[in-house]
Amino acid sequence: MSSQKKRQRYNNSGCCLGRVLVLLTIFIFIGIFGYKVFNSLGVKTYFMQLKYPIKYQNIVEQYSKESQLDSALVYGIIHSESKFDPYAVSKVGAKGLMQLRDDTALECANALKITNFSADMLFEPDINIRMGCHYFNKLLKKYNGVTETALAAYNGGPGNVDKWLKNKEYSLDGERLIHIPFNETDKYVRKVMTAYKAYADIYNLN
Repeated sequence: MSSQKKRQRYNNSGCCLGRVLVLLTIFIFIGIFGYKVFNSLGVKTYFMQLKYPIKYQNIVEQYSKESQLDSALVYGIIHSESKFDPYAVSKVGAKGLMQLRDDTALECANALKITNFSADMLFEPDINIRMGCHYFNKLLKKYNGVTETALAAYNGGPGNVDKWLKNKEYSLDGERLIHIPFNETDKYVRKVMTAYKAYADIYNLN
């Protein structure tokens, strides 16, 4: 190949590389600019609010305060448990917004002095959220304020969590779980904590 053809081929390849770099720079600029516009217009927040909506706000605020809980955490539990469906019933019979079982609800009713309690009352948002907040507050106190451990007990049962905390395979300090043997409970804790953070960030909740 002649030196002239070699130079022409080199120039063509250099030209193509230059075009690619220019296009890449343009795409990066558009991406950064578009992301900033996306955020400045509140589009991201809008879609996040669609994914993590707020419902029953007055009730949640009232009983989260009464039970000394972060309202963002209560929203996270409700979102993860029932997606704000007051008539939700799980495969094990847990009912309502915060998915309480009948036996747990009866204990809460006695503690809260709710007279003439019946299981059907769990489908009433006011009753269900009040009981759910009370019960979770009780779990938080039992597990020294460790939210993840209380959530594990809320889903997997305090009896199981008590056993796990005594097992060095699952807990090193008897308070925090380094591993949750129930896959469903492990996913549940992660799901609620993600929703908890999302609600706190999106709505600036404490």
